[in-house]
Amino acid sequence: MSEEDTNFEAGEGPEEPTNHSQDDQEAPQREPIPSVLHSFYEDRPFVSCTRCGESLEHFEEGYRISKNFKGEEVIVEYALCMPCLNAMLDEASEESKQRLAEFQNERYRDVSGFNDCALCDKQFDEVKDEEYGLVGVCHGDDMVDSAMICFGCMEDMSEIMSEETRRTWDKFREENFPGVPSDFEPFPSRPAPVTL
Repeated sequence: MSEEDTNFEAGEGPEEPTNHSQDDQEAPQREPIPSVLHSFYEDRPFVSCTRCGESLEHFEEGYRISKNFKGEEVIVEYALCMPCLNAMLDEASEESKQRLAEFQNERYRDVSGFNDCALCDKQFDEVKDEEYGLVGVCHGDDMVDSAMICFGCMEDMSEIMSEETRRTWDKFREENFPGVPSDFEPFPSRPAPVTL
């Protein structure tokens, strides 16, 4: 992965979206999708949903990009249109949905961007050499929200999921990411904000 793609050299974090005030959240601020959320494997921005294959630009509801890293190495990356993301969430067991809602109510921090974990007080500089995830909620060529999730919080989220929900994610992983470790859990980091 090049320095241009990640800006990880010299201790810098990924390209940082601008944080916005509470007043700005009524109408999400849009900015170009940073290159760190482009597809590393295709060397371009994501163009289609990983699950259904449809063009992302056609979804009025927007889409979500998720990338997991170990240091500078991309472990897995995918883009899900909101209908597919919601369908996968609907396939989760009621037990998992309840536990996830409780987890997010307890841990979710009202931060945006890649400098701070959205679920704990760790900062990017503390996790940049470990595993972590970056998430962007996008619409067209723009990003309207973003988050960083540290590996510890991803593990905590994984532990609250039921076996039924794990099977749903296992199926998604097996169909789309052959060779990815079986303990990889691409759980949503938080409810996706509504995109206009």
